[in-house]
Amino acid sequence: MLEPVTPLQQSTNRWDRRALGANDPDSPEVVDRKVKDLLDRLTLKKFDSISDQIIAWANKSEKEKDGRTLIQVTRLVFEKATNEATWSEMYARLCRKIMEQISPKVQDDSIKNAEGKPIAGGQLFRKYLLNRCQEDFERGWVAKEATAAAAASKAIEDQAAESASQQKGDGEEEIVLYSEEYYAAQKAKRQGLGLIKFIGELFKLQMLTERIMHECVKKLLGEVENPEEEEIESLCVLLTTIGQLLDTSKARAHMDVYFSRMKELTKSLNVSSRMQFMLQDVLELRERKWVSRNAVAAPTTIAQIHAEAAKEKAAQEKESYQRQMSMSRGGSRGGEERGEFSQAGADGWAVAGGTSAPRPPSKAGDLSTFGQINNKGAPLTFGPESGIYAGKKGKFDLSEMLQRKRLVLAPQPKPVAHEKEPGPVAMTDRDAKKRIAENINKFTAVRNLDEAEVYFTQLPAKHHPLLVDKLISFAVLSNEADAQLVARLFSRASTKNLCTIADFESGFAGVLEFLDDIAIDTPMAFKLMATIMKGPAFDDEQLTRLALKTDSVKVLLLLCWTR
Repeated sequence: MLEPVTPLQQSTNRWDRRALGANDPDSPEVVDRKVKDLLDRLTLKKFDSISDQIIAWANKSEKEKDGRTLIQVTRLVFEKATNEATWSEMYARLCRKIMEQISPKVQDDSIKNAEGKPIAGGQLFRKYLLNRCQEDFERGWVAKEATAAAAASKAIEDQAAESASQQKGDGEEEIVLYSEEYYAAQKAKRQGLGLIKFIGELFKLQMLTERIMHECVKKLLGEVENPEEEEIESLCVLLTTIGQLLDTSKARAHMDVYFSRMKELTKSLNVSSRMQFMLQDVLELRERKWVSRNAVAAPTTIAQIHAEAAKEKAAQEKESYQRQMSMSRGGSRGGEERGEFSQAGADGWAVAGGTSAPRPPSKAGDLSTFGQINNKGAPLTFGPESGIYAGKKGKFDLSEMLQRKRLVLAPQPKPVAHEKEPGPVAMTDRDAKKRIAENINKFTAVRNLDEAEVYFTQLPAKHHPLLVDKLISFAVLSNEADAQLVARLFSRASTKNLCTIADFESGFAGVLEFLDDIAIDTPMAFKLMATIMKGPAFDDEQLTRLALKTDSVKVLLLLCWTR
């Protein structure tokens, strides 16, 4: 028999995750967590919806007199932009939108304009952002030099760790653990270059002035005798980003001075080879009128990637078709060269089938022209053209016989109006899935309904439900414009009997079954599905059959609304 145990006593100051920030939903901890989560989910596709939520958090400073929530949002956006230089263009767009749409009631009583009034709204956000950029640009060099010095002091230890890892020789790759100073130096370098790229993108959106940009370039070019690699690399990144906008007729003299100094640096013995090549790339970029030789890495959407892939595939197909046509045209026709089919007259006009230079007489025993008919007015020769039999009965004119035969030929029958074209070629399920995927990628890029009709005619009828299913899946995960496009395609296919109503039912049933799950990630799924269902023009009986295949209340309401 176990002895009774006293129950656990709960302390009054125990830690509770649910109580964290529960008393104050606008506490700095909650703002920090929520805004960071939004920034992590920010993409070009979701830019509008997520940026609106970030602005809503910034607008919480309406109830404050010191703008502390706005300062916190500005800091989080700035840190994210400098840490992810590839996405700096998107974060600059976010800053521009915040400046334009933030509430004018947000103000900071400690920051006043020339008239003595507190700065508010977008101007206040711009002030916070520019102050942060200037502080990190100017003070960052001191911090970076200190970090680099600390990393240099640990460089011997880092080299020893790397050499020890390479000398193990067991064939397995092992992660080299460098010193904390090494990682701190790498982080400082990444943030420094990210800051330069972000400043350039802000200038492109007219949030920074041209004067500020010239000040940045002058600071980076201040040391010519013994420059730091970080300064040269930052200079190259900045000029690559904004050089085209700065290189105007008004500032041409300044740009000439900058590039003259950069040219001197390429010849300096104190500059490493890597930096010299980087400077030379910027010099050549200006010589090419700022047209980049390679594509610049930039954030893109899934739709842009699909469109680019479809464009490349179309170009490859076109090139392959042209190659095949050139090969088929490059051969001889009936043993004759292409030049014999068109001869230029005295006026330079090429006449097809015109007279051409006579062929040299065939040698005895030469069978290369056996079976070929030359109907150019010259008589056909069955015997030798020289010797004692030349000019005998073996030589006669065939053109007259051919003309008589043409007189008795019956006219070519006209094709019967109801004669059908050959049906689609049979294909396996795997080939059908591949063809459908290719067609949908092309459809999203070209968006041509006439061309899309061929997708149904070239596909066996048993695969039509799969094509309908994939088109719906594409549209229901996209936007209203794509949903209307697919609906118009379905309307055409239904009107022209390219797809039966039973195949439409099968295609819709597969997507309706999982529409509730799709709506979790795509809230517009039901609205887009309603738009798509207008295409086939289902009647009440067909909608009832679709309703019997689902237990979802939302789907049943959708089908009733469609009716």
